Amino acid sequence: MAVARSDDFPTGFRQLPASVDQLLTDLMSLGRGAAVTRALTDVYLTDDPATLNVTVDIAGLDPQTLEVILDGDILTIRGGRRRPAETGRRVYHHVEIDWGPFERRLRIETPVDPTSATVTYDRGLLQIALPLAQRPIVARVLIGIRIPG
Repeated sequence: MAVARSDDFPTGFRQLPASVDQLLTDLMSLGRGAAVTRALTDVYLTDDPATLNVTVDIAGLDPQTLEVILDGDILTIRGGRRRPAETGRRVYHHVEIDWGPFERRLRIETPVDPTSATVTYDRGLLQIALPLAQRPIVARVLIGIRIPG
């Protein structure tokens, strides 16, 4: 019997664990009373320096609401996007932009050092750089954020 390699599976199957994690996060959020939107995310490794990088697309974020926390192997990114104050009557013809709070939880399967992490938010993209570590640091770390300007 041949063993299937991970590159033999369609992309959707390789992304299934992350999709299930996000689905569970979304379901747990339902009881909070406010809709929690999902921020699109890329996660990738670089060699020089050895870093796990997380890029989150959250245009219009209110930086005062942003939290980035690594708790064990779970990276939690939460914040909010406020709808601009409305003046006069609005009749929407098409609505796609998610407003309100968002939360994204990602399982980090690579040992990283959150105490040396850098987080920046610029032009709608949140960039999180987590240097790789020899062994996991099991702690809850609130990671500081730098916002240009």
